[in-house]
Formats: sequence, C-alpha cells, structure tokens
Amino acid sequence: MMPWWHLTASLIISYALVASLGLEFYHGLELIIVGCIAGTLIDLDHLLYTFLTFRERAWEYVEKGLFDPKGLMEEFRKRKELTLHVRRRMILHCVTMLLIYLISLSFFPSYSLVIGIVFIAHLMMDIEPRWLFV
Repeated sequence: MMPWWHLTASLIISYALVASLGLEFYHGLELIIVGCIAGTLIDLDHLLYTFLTFRERAWEYVEKGLFDPKGLMEEFRKRKELTLHVRRRMILHCVTMLLIYLISLSFFPSYSLVIGIVFIAHLMMDIEPRWLFV
C-alpha cells in the first residue's frame, strides 16, 4: 500500500479516536500527529528488510521499489519469490510494530493507544489475500 494511503487512514483513525475521547485541542492534536507519524513511517522497516535480504543490490531494489513498484512485484512474481518476500516483510512488520508498541508503553504511555490502533490498521491495509496464493 502506498504511503499516502497509510497517512490518510492514520489521520482518520487518529482523529476519530481523539473525537471519541473528547480530548482538549492540544493533546488531541499531539495524538493525531503521533498517529500519522507512527502509521506512516513504520514502512521504513521495508528498508531494513531490503538491506538484510539483498545486501549488495539493496539500493537497486530500493530504487525499483520507489520508482517502479509494480515492475518490482512483477519481477518477483516471475521468479516465484513474491510470496516469500511478502511473508518475510509482514513478519518483520509485526516484530517491528510490536517492539515500537512495547517501547511506547514503557516510555510514552499516553500515546500508546493511538500507536497500537494505527499499527493494527496499517497491518490490515497491508494484507492482500492475492499475495498469499501466488
């Protein structure tokens, strides 16, 4: 899923949470900003996955992923590697999100609710059933 979709969903979810809790303006604004940042920038772990998986050719795959994501997916599909990479990336996503959420519980407990909710929404948006059966 593209980053602006994650940003949009995180904004909507964060706003709905703030509105339902009836928070004061500045605290609500903080939660919305934290929700948008957490829900969008969690995708930076894709870079970690790329460097761990492709090592010397990592920058080539980063560039392809930025400028031709459909072409990169098609390349993986032709080599019958798409499902493997999707599953590994989702596992890394889950581990990274869990670690960040646990850190937020320990150090930023007032933000942990919004972080946890946007992470769950992010994972749900990333799951595409067609990848599981390729």
